[in-house]
Amino acid sequence: MLHILALLPLTFSLAGADAASEAAKKLDLENFQGTWTVVSMELDGKPLPEEQRRKTRLTIKGENFKFNNGGGDEPGLYKIDPTKNPKELNIVITEGADKGKVYLVIYKFADGKMIQCMELEKKQRPREFTGKAGSGCALEVWQREK
Repeated sequence: MLHILALLPLTFSLAGADAASEAAKKLDLENFQGTWTVVSMELDGKPLPEEQRRKTRLTIKGENFKFNNGGGDEPGLYKIDPTKNPKELNIVITEGADKGKVYLVIYKFADGKMIQCMELEKKQRPREFTGKAGSGCALEVWQREK
């Protein structure tokens, strides 16, 4: 009986941690909502061409997203973990030629912008926000449309 009583505080602290994790996830998921345009995108040191930048849109509703770079909507899911440092996002492609691919991303929100970084080879998650030459990463800065 003493062993069970000794575990009660641990059980309650884990339940509290789960509730805090869910609250953080809900808050960040709300921050993702809407239609976004590219402010800047650096791909291993190379900027996204201006013409491509202007026509690229990302629309997020719930965990669902549609990415369009002028060639039609590409749907998928945003699976976030705001409890990690840096915060983590798995972008799961659900249709088309890339169906089943998962992009391992880190993200943050700053000054009304959404910033994402992913390793271009899709083999590992970046640990820092960079798109500089030699990093092998894409650094994306998005602004929500009004």
